[in-house]
Amino acid sequence: MTNVIIIGGGIGGLCAALALQQRSIDAVVYERAAKPRDAGAGLVLWPNAIRVLHALGVGEAVTAAGARLTRSQIRAADGNALYETNLDELAARCSAPVIAIHRAALHRVLADALKPGTLRFGAPCTGFTQDAHSVVARFQNGSIARADLLIGADGIHSVVRKQMFPNIRLRYSGYTAWRGVVETADESALGLTSESWGRGARFGMVRIDRRRVYWFATHNQPAGDASSPEERKMRLLKIFGDWHDPIRYLLEATPAPAILHNDIYDIPPFTPWTQGRITLLGDAAHPTTPNMGQGACMAIESAYVLARSLRAETDYPLALRRFEAERRARTAWVTKTSWRLGAGAQIANPVLCSLRAWLVRLLPEDVLQSLFYRAARFDVTCDPLCD
Repeated sequence: MTNVIIIGGGIGGLCAALALQQRSIDAVVYERAAKPRDAGAGLVLWPNAIRVLHALGVGEAVTAAGARLTRSQIRAADGNALYETNLDELAARCSAPVIAIHRAALHRVLADALKPGTLRFGAPCTGFTQDAHSVVARFQNGSIARADLLIGADGIHSVVRKQMFPNIRLRYSGYTAWRGVVETADESALGLTSESWGRGARFGMVRIDRRRVYWFATHNQPAGDASSPEERKMRLLKIFGDWHDPIRYLLEATPAPAILHNDIYDIPPFTPWTQGRITLLGDAAHPTTPNMGQGACMAIESAYVLARSLRAETDYPLALRRFEAERRARTAWVTKTSWRLGAGAQIANPVLCSLRAWLVRLLPEDVLQSLFYRAARFDVTCDPLCD
């Protein structure tokens, strides 16, 4: 039996373990956090991810834990609609819905579907070695683990990637982001995801279940803000306090310590991801800015393709190169397109902002629909291992 070490217990790592176990490949996930975390924010799973999750046997549980989205809007800072699209049409074309969900809820569904003992917490990886026969992972407590293969699914700041490719550097987008989740009984926005555009700033919101709304905000500024949670909240209220309802309410209702803050980075598409018996997956290999909502979806797709490649090819290094070759062009397109969309949405010049609003209002619905469809289509039925 093939044995695989997965470094990183995020969405990509858990999906990879689930996909591998489904194909009778033994996998163990090592996560640096000491225990499961309920903290985090929301995310959107597009039909490409939902189709894979159904193939992994957890699609219904994920859908039940989240909220189905039927409309997507772009608004101005005053609330006037610039663009709206019907997500039900996209769902029909892709044979899967668009689902918003809390990240912690998705983690629970995935972890619960794994074999007992698969996910091991409190295990920060410090490095690895490999030879012609196996790979050995080293951990902070001095322990080691040996397997046939190692998958680095440990995020954009991947320890595995840094050892494999020490010269790769993150690329700062020029804007930072804050995120939060608010409990509210108001279901008026159920099914709607919206993003409002101002001058060098955006605010988005989406209901992730019947109790909670997830919001995010972006603003052009240098990286490395070291302000306190209270100072960050005050800054958010200063930037967005006079934007349309319910933005101010969402900010005021979120406790300052619960507001997450991250500078937005990606890595320009690079190759290879693989060295011998080791490869990268998810944000370790193809991190993207969040402007297309496809970061988690790409990790889920990659996990599925990786497991398929390993089952189809008994030569492990060749299987990993096959996986990389299949994923390279698609993930690169998402990274590049997301970067360009973010640059346009973060325009700060008032004249260019007015021009942008005018152009978005005139944009035919099928233009963005075609972009959404290209991102959201992923055919799991082409898997020869399903026969």
